[in-house]
Amino acid sequence: MKTELTFAVLVDAENASHNDYLAMLEEVEKHGTVAIKWVYADWTDPHQKAWKDILHETASSPKQQFHYGKDAADHALMMDAIEITNNNSRVNAVCIVSSDGGFYSVAQRIREYGIHVMAIGKKNTPERFRKACHNFVFINNLFEVTQNNHDDLETILLNAYDRCVERDDPVYLGDMGSMIKQIDSSFDPRTEGFQSLKKLIKSKNSLFDIVQETSDRCFISLKSKSTAGDLPTFSGKVRKWDPKKRFGFIKTKGGDYYFNAQELQSSVRDIREGITVIFNAVNVSEVRVQKESASPSAFNVVIA
Repeated sequence: MKTELTFAVLVDAENASHNDYLAMLEEVEKHGTVAIKWVYADWTDPHQKAWKDILHETASSPKQQFHYGKDAADHALMMDAIEITNNNSRVNAVCIVSSDGGFYSVAQRIREYGIHVMAIGKKNTPERFRKACHNFVFINNLFEVTQNNHDDLETILLNAYDRCVERDDPVYLGDMGSMIKQIDSSFDPRTEGFQSLKKLIKSKNSLFDIVQETSDRCFISLKSKSTAGDLPTFSGKVRKWDPKKRFGFIKTKGGDYYFNAQELQSSVRDIREGITVIFNAVNVSEVRVQKESASPSAFNVVIA
């Protein structure tokens, strides 16, 4: 049974906006129960006056820290985070609200204690902080579905699928979502233009098939090759090949195609980036007419 998360939400108010705070709390509550809400700043500073109403509205506790030296409020937050994780047995998760990369060390230390670490920050948050967290959420995704596609979305999805299919086939979508977060803690389907992972996977129907779906469970598998013999033949060059994960992409004039080692009719040892191959597949232009962004699957891949 999945452990219920009880959060301490610790906010660097000198790095976060009061306008976003309510949405931040709602985001944390999607993952568990919020037990502690502490907000850090020098509250004698007139610039922090705007926080007053939202602190009352959310029953959050302001934590006063005078500017005794650089980053005094940050240091107070870090010390409290360590104290909470050591002394409060109810709390098994911490959410740090900040875009300051300096919090990566405390996030990593809390994670080493076996405590779940979440963070909310801007897209310019340093990677070291994002990677120290189990779950990093971009602030923009709290308010709108963006379309700033991940650098290599298909690679992440296929990587996560391959890791899950080693245990179960077909793959439970919830397990795949957890695996994606292990690969990239900042991954969020909203960044790709979708409200949920299920909607994102359904949009990739040239890569995945929905094997079973109920209101609360969904199982997927890689696209079936049962009709591959009736598909047209194409040629192209291997753009990317990952020998460890055993999948890659073929570049053609019409677009990219995805393939995995099971579709190779030639030896895996002979596959490398830059070589020309022949394969069966649906026409990539037909897929794009349907507004599909995924690379279609290639079947019966042979070195030319």
